[in-house]
Amino acid sequence: MAEKTARGGGEPTPAPAGPDRARRKLNRALSTIVQMRSTRASRVAGLAVVVLGLCGCASGPLPAAEQSVPTGVQSEGQTMSPTHAPSPAKSAPAFPGSEWQSATFMAVVDGDTVQTDKGSVRLMGIDAPEMGECGYDDASRTIGDLLSAGDSVQLVLSAGQNDRDSYGRLIRYVITSDGIDLGLMQLEAGQAVARYDSTDGYPEHPQQATYHTAQLASLGPDRSVVTLDCQAIADRTTQPSSQDDDAVDRWWLQYPSCAQLKKNTAGHPTGPFNRDNPDEAAIYEWFAYGTGNRGDGDGDGLACE
Repeated sequence: MAEKTARGGGEPTPAPAGPDRARRKLNRALSTIVQMRSTRASRVAGLAVVVLGLCGCASGPLPAAEQSVPTGVQSEGQTMSPTHAPSPAKSAPAFPGSEWQSATFMAVVDGDTVQTDKGSVRLMGIDAPEMGECGYDDASRTIGDLLSAGDSVQLVLSAGQNDRDSYGRLIRYVITSDGIDLGLMQLEAGQAVARYDSTDGYPEHPQQATYHTAQLASLGPDRSVVTLDCQAIADRTTQPSSQDDDAVDRWWLQYPSCAQLKKNTAGHPTGPFNRDNPDEAAIYEWFAYGTGNRGDGDGDGLACE
């Protein structure tokens, strides 16, 4: 009877709260701890990567996308590149096989010759007005307005060219620190002609074709240089006046200089001619500027004194 009661009906006997229940609680606690440690380790590892990256201590190269520097921002050891690069200075022409020499500009001699610390230099391949000719002062001034004593220049001797002329002057291209070729500048300004090259018995030089294309001045009947401004003056003095051209005897145009005028036997007046006198102004301009012989050498407004 007692055995039946122990195995049979009635309320079932509850499981004891002993070792099994305690074991389950322990397993859940251990699982929670493992998860927390795993999460914490991931966070710490991520933080370490960030710190190492900021310090530049991370091993191995960063991906290309992470290495790029925003435009206009300078990183250590790099040169900052502006968004818009400045326009480059005018570059000097290339002279293959040429000898370059640094020099210091000292003074202007005339429109095609300068003085440097390396000696007197004749600009290669051009010819400007000589002293006493129309345009001499302007051609000289063009160089003087660009360079000052002490400025650095480059002297360039091209292969196959003569080193010096018959006066002992160096024959060179002269290039400024801004890359300006003085010879080409004079041609483009109408202050000189392209000359002393293969077209008239001298060696051909690298800039020869460029020089002839750039030339605006011309040669007069006597082979003297007629600058662009002097040609305009000559044209103005030979244009018909407002008077009937048939009634105007422009007799002065036959004389190339005041010296020739003073030798005339035709009875033409020999001067002086006043630039402020309307009846003599055209004559004055011819002898002062049109002939190229500077008939008003002292600039007092009277030609052929």
